[in-house]
Amino acid sequence: MVPLPPFYLLFRASDLSCPLHSKKRYNGTVKIFEGSGVVKRNSWSIANLVKSSLLPPKIVSPIDCAEMVLIPAGEFTMGLSESELHQVFILDGSQNPVFTAETPARKIILEDYYIDLHPVTNYQYGKFLEDTDHRTPMLWGKEGWNEPLQPVVGLGWDDTRAYADWAGKELPTEAQWEKAARGTDGRWWPWGNDFYPGYCNSAELGINRVTDVSRFHLGLSPYGCYDMSGNVWEMCEGVWIEGHLPMRGGCFLGSATFVRTTVRWSAEDQVDGAHWLGFRCAKNISGG
Repeated sequence: MVPLPPFYLLFRASDLSCPLHSKKRYNGTVKIFEGSGVVKRNSWSIANLVKSSLLPPKIVSPIDCAEMVLIPAGEFTMGLSESELHQVFILDGSQNPVFTAETPARKIILEDYYIDLHPVTNYQYGKFLEDTDHRTPMLWGKEGWNEPLQPVVGLGWDDTRAYADWAGKELPTEAQWEKAARGTDGRWWPWGNDFYPGYCNSAELGINRVTDVSRFHLGLSPYGCYDMSGNVWEMCEGVWIEGHLPMRGGCFLGSATFVRTTVRWSAEDQVDGAHWLGFRCAKNISGG
């Protein structure tokens, strides 16, 4: 695995308390996740929610009340070509081996699906904690990281899967995430092929921590998604390198090359995550 640079320092869950919340009961499939109690999957369908053969451009998820946007079925280009990879090396000023995992460019066809308009927030995750006995994230309640509209951080893949089950959704695949971020024209950043400091929470902005998920209106993806460049890396389903789980989008510590729509990486700690690692959910049309 390619080592993370020094600025990707991890906070450890053992440094913070993890009080349990009261458990409530749900109808659905029982799943047990690492570091948690029982979380039952809440089932709901797009068909029952919409009650129409026409898919609306936006819906509100009935469990976590997240606004979700439709990503229409069709083809898009995933990844980079070798010539584009060379351009990334020039832009970054180095031949960082992390970027090679973005090749090759290939055509992918996806069915219709919905994806959260924003990363999951502390407010939404708090509702999940209130309704389950799941453990709290490692930065939960820590000043500077606990604002309601900041993305929840300090959690791992099993935590996010538990949340997704509770919400009746799932983590997006890498392909679903990337199409939502770049659309069908192969753009490097959600807004286009030129980087503009201030369009996202990246190192160029110098904030050095997470920001509210609705802040960067100029940095929307072609489908209107927020924060698909910078703020927090977002966990996805799939495989990065040597079996490690993938994360996408970059974070507030990353420069322009590390907040592109095709950049891929993984976290050293996939159980407890990091202060720069969050997520959003997706919903397949045929899913329950």
